Amino acid sequence: MNRLNIGETILHLRKEKKITQEQLASMIGISAGAVSKWETGNSTPDISLLSPLARALDTSLDVLLSFQQELSEVEVINIKKELVEVFLHQGYMDGELRCKEYEKEYPNSIYLKLIIAQLIQMYSMMSGNVSEECIKSRMEYCLTLLYQVTESKVSKYISVALFSIANIQMTLENYEESERALKELSNSFIDPMVLYSSLLQKQGKIEEAENMCKGMLLQYLNQSIAMIAILARLSKDEHNYEKATLYLDALNQVENTFKIGMGSGAYNYCRLYIEVGDKELAAKWFNNYVKELLSTEYDYSNNPYFENLKLEVNVEGQKIIRKKLFQSLMDEEDLKVLCGSLEYEEAIKALKNAVSEM
Repeated sequence: MNRLNIGETILHLRKEKKITQEQLASMIGISAGAVSKWETGNSTPDISLLSPLARALDTSLDVLLSFQQELSEVEVINIKKELVEVFLHQGYMDGELRCKEYEKEYPNSIYLKLIIAQLIQMYSMMSGNVSEECIKSRMEYCLTLLYQVTESKVSKYISVALFSIANIQMTLENYEESERALKELSNSFIDPMVLYSSLLQKQGKIEEAENMCKGMLLQYLNQSIAMIAILARLSKDEHNYEKATLYLDALNQVENTFKIGMGSGAYNYCRLYIEVGDKELAAKWFNNYVKELLSTEYDYSNNPYFENLKLEVNVEGQKIIRKKLFQSLMDEEDLKVLCGSLEYEEAIKALKNAVSEM
């Protein structure tokens, strides 16, 4: 990453405050020529001038001496790619440590804070058997970063941060805090991307419009799948199994039509039939779920709806994530009630074979 030297930092801060070299020089009792030499890199301020200089530029010594450039979004995205590789190949603890190193190195990058919070939230759930207290500590770290994002008033990141805050607070059973974050999001349901894609089309930017539409369609479908699954669970909790099945039928149809979801409909059927005590049907749906998982490709290259879309995590990373999912299914206690069922044992064997081949 490129860093600013102190002269460039002074130049940047001075222009940000819209003051001249002469005005800055007058504020700290030196000549305008000295300021000019600092900004061109021909000399550096005397140590005794650093505190007055920081006060004149309305900044801190840390910022003045950091020699750091505000990270661009491209630079943050490159950092994210590096961090994903660390999480996947070196494990959660190394990933978190590297995140904190970057956070310390670039304390003023709001976008980096958002990305780190998202990565910690994602990979903390994939780090094996950890205590609830440990998970809670990690989520509180995420919240600290996310609240800093919302306090920054950088509008293009706030909605994403508030959504993550609501999700984490709900997981931590801080329901009032979750609701507060969601209420702040209440005005963001008008999605400008629908209009934006039409604008791109009218400008003749066909490929860009197509990729945007595909990306948004996938996002909307995943959100719809999540909503249908919640409706099914609500009906199941009310013991309205007919209605729950109706929703799961719809969920399954969406997933099969668009070839997405990794069989979540089949998994939900399995859990439904476990609850109603029909172990035979539960085992059948679990077997179907495993078959769908094992046949799901690692990217969208062969998906007729989303063939040009690229995932943030590459194929190798997807395999690591998939392997952890398979292992968690083999260890899932709630599914052990199906032990002895031919279809359940067949599915577990298939998972073991898949893991051994990875």
